[in-house]
Amino acid sequence: MNILAEDSTLKYYLIEEASEVDNFEIADFDFFKLYGIENYRETFKVWLRRFPRPVFITGVIKDEIVSFIYIDAWEELPEVINVLRAQETYKKLRGKKIGYKIFLLGLFLTSGYILTKPLTNKSAEFYKSLGFIKTYDASPIFSRFHTLTGYLALPVEKRDKHISKIEEYFIKLYL
Repeated sequence: MNILAEDSTLKYYLIEEASEVDNFEIADFDFFKLYGIENYRETFKVWLRRFPRPVFITGVIKDEIVSFIYIDAWEELPEVINVLRAQETYKKLRGKKIGYKIFLLGLFLTSGYILTKPLTNKSAEFYKSLGFIKTYDASPIFSRFHTLTGYLALPVEKRDKHISKIEEYFIKLYL
């Protein structure tokens, strides 16, 4: 477990081992419960047992995980494409740019394209506001994947623009 950054209220950690999840309390997240995830702690541990290791970043207040992002390598082109599979901020803290900050850290720790498949219209609007576009508009690299229906891609030039702003959002960076 490595601390990546701090802002005025949170510390942001890169968690690399399933056992490290036990060092924290878990906020009462609710979004993914609609999709069958009842036990976030166990789900986090399952994600962290994958190989290659995913990028799993948490936002922590005191000892409680209140935000997270889970980014995994795309099986067919793991050196070029990453998939943002899950991101959530505790409902009482939404609207405070925590999700954006954790997204920035995720971009910093990955390379190439980032894909995501939003589950709701609200999440699709969030990612589109960050510059995500339909995969077939993003790059010819995606034309060979016919299974990408519903996925959005962040073009490399937009990801670089976000990363260039990273120091504006944190009091301290350990990157």
